[in-house]
Amino acid sequence: MSGGSLNYVYHQVEDAARDIAVRAQTPLHRAFAANLMKVAKALHDIEWLFSDDYGPGQEVEAIRAVVTPAAVLETATEHARAALAELQDAIKQATGEAE
Repeated sequence: MSGGSLNYVYHQVEDAARDIAVRAQTPLHRAFAANLMKVAKALHDIEWLFSDDYGPGQEVEAIRAVVTPAAVLETATEHARAALAELQDAIKQATGEAE
């Protein structure tokens, strides 16, 4: 399978970034457009990964350009907390502590 696993959404993000850059009225607008271009690159790379055009890991650099290590840690922590809650519930169910 080649391409299209995310319906080439990165093209729409690239187009939006270009439009914003052209119409930008402030440095904030221009910075946002530049960030969107990084997001588009990350979307491209992850779409190619999901479509088996890239191998595992080839998307990492582009994603790290838009996602901070702190955001990764926060997401992993939230996921771990949810998993812990599920585990605690399963233990209660298995030991008959749940009502």
